[in-house]
Amino acid sequence: MGQTLSFVVMFLRVQLFAKMLDTKADLTGRTYLVTGSNTGLGLALAIHLARLNPAQLILVVRDLKKGEAAKQTIVAETGYKGSIEVWELDMASFESVKKFAERANTSLKRLDGAVLNAGINSVKWAVTADGWEKILQVNALSTGLLGVLLLPLLQATSKLPHPIPDTLLPPHLAITGSEGMFLSKFPQKSAKKILKTLNTESEFAKDAMDRYATSKLFNLFLTREIAKLPQAEGVVVNVVAPGLCYSELGRDLDLSPTTLFLFKRLAFTTTEGSLNLLYGLLRPTPPGAYIYACKLDKPPSWTDREKGLSVQAKVWSEMVEVWREVSPEVANIVVV
Repeated sequence: MGQTLSFVVMFLRVQLFAKMLDTKADLTGRTYLVTGSNTGLGLALAIHLARLNPAQLILVVRDLKKGEAAKQTIVAETGYKGSIEVWELDMASFESVKKFAERANTSLKRLDGAVLNAGINSVKWAVTADGWEKILQVNALSTGLLGVLLLPLLQATSKLPHPIPDTLLPPHLAITGSEGMFLSKFPQKSAKKILKTLNTESEFAKDAMDRYATSKLFNLFLTREIAKLPQAEGVVVNVVAPGLCYSELGRDLDLSPTTLFLFKRLAFTTTEGSLNLLYGLLRPTPPGAYIYACKLDKPPSWTDREKGLSVQAKVWSEMVEVWREVSPEVANIVVV
């Protein structure tokens, strides 16, 4: 109860009074990609990035037609003259994640930053073609797999000459998390097989609202573990909570008129919330850092204690086991 109250106070303070920082940098000669960038936070972030003049901006989307429309929006709003490419990726498919990562690793000469932003939220049970509960796969399993598979390219970029001499801006891997992880109950943490337990309809039905919060807790775990990998040396890895934003993320949630009214009154615009992501993408932060309201913040206190670190290690180990089965390349990056 105490932690929940503390979260509510912190949340309201940020939503009502926090001012997001508009991080500036000259991105001349650099390449960035943003997943889920046809709408919402991803599109807003891509617009911010376009104004900073990168050489190449890659919009990563599930629907290419919507991606092309987003491209036109970015050009119209910013006058961006650089290269914008639209790449297809379905985070509900491990095969799609693998093909995307292979394309990036073989066709890009450099990757200065990747924001893994694509995510879903729903209270409806759904299973992917890979056999995983959809929120668990999209928000956590596929996000982690993509982050791991992009690490070699990010690290290789860290060894290239800086496009602008005397400008130190190492490659970044930023994962979109959520302050909602503070509300995760996650009773499955004591299960012998955590992912297998989560991947059952009966377990989902016990508290469907908890699944999104737990998936975002897993984003914290993933970020911390990825940051420890040898291939992450030279790469800034962090997880960013953009705050409550009014976007399409909650399109599958059946909110009452009163709740929707309060939601809109409290929520940031995606333009505001995406400044958090821009901060995480361009600022130097400690390995595995948690960023909230454009500053370093502390994650749920239990995650830093012995039990929390043990649960983190277990979730990571189980995820790596899944990834190694679907992508042999993982074994070259994550040594268990």
